[in-house]
Amino acid sequence: MAEQVVADKLKLSDAPKKLKSKVWQYFGFRDGSPTDKAKCKLCFTDVAYAESGSTTNLMQHVKRKHNVDLARLRGRTSATTEVASQKSNSISV
Repeated sequence: MAEQVVADKLKLSDAPKKLKSKVWQYFGFRDGSPTDKAKCKLCFTDVAYAESGSTTNLMQHVKRKHNVDLARLRGRTSATTEVASQKSNSISV
């Protein structure tokens, strides 16, 4: 029975290339085709996402359950830190 569970978990396919969000690196689909639920590759939990393509639920899942930094997933650097650094450099001149 445990072998079947492991085999089922290994059958996850990556999200299609048209799904651009970086959060998709943590999710896949069991049968290879997108549905209204994606399966987390870290804990194999089904997580719902909107047909409109919203990935908020997926991002919240990896943040809450796996402590993944959402700013990194969104491809953002800390704009506040960068601005503060630039101001500091211009003031000290």
